[in-house]
Amino acid sequence: KNIEIDFINEKKEIFYRSDNEQLSRVFFNLIKNAIESVQEKCLESPITKGKISIEINDYDDYIEFITKDNGKGFKDLKNIKEILNPYFTTKKKGTGLGLAIVNKIINDHNGSIKFAHLDNGAKVTVEFLKL
Repeated sequence: KNIEIDFINEKKEIFYRSDNEQLSRVFFNLIKNAIESVQEKCLESPITKGKISIEINDYDDYIEFITKDNGKGFKDLKNIKEILNPYFTTKKKGTGLGLAIVNKIINDHNGSIKFAHLDNGAKVTVEFLKL
C-alpha cells in the first residue's frame, strides 16, 4: 500500500525472441526484491513513501530493463557480485536462489545484469542483446 511504482516505457510494444515464462520469472523476482527491500527499510527506519521505478528502453542493439528503489540498497555488501552466488542471501527468510536463477536465465538469453548502490536505494540494470 505504501509503495509508489512508476512504469516508464516509451514504446507501446517491444519484441524480443525469448522464453516468455523464463523472462517473467526474471522480472517478477527483480520487482519482488525491490518491494521487499523497501519494506525492510521501512521496518528499520520509517521512510515517508516507498518508491520503485521500472523502466524499459528499446535501443537499436539491445533492450534495457531498469529497476530503481529507495530500499536498503547494497551498501552492506563487500562484493556486490556475491548476490549472484547460489545460497547467498541478505534476507532473513531468503534461500539465496532467486538471483542465481535470474542470472542464469539472463545469460541464457544473451543478456547481462548489473547492480548499483544508490545514495538512497538500489538500481538493477538488465540488458538483452538483439541478435
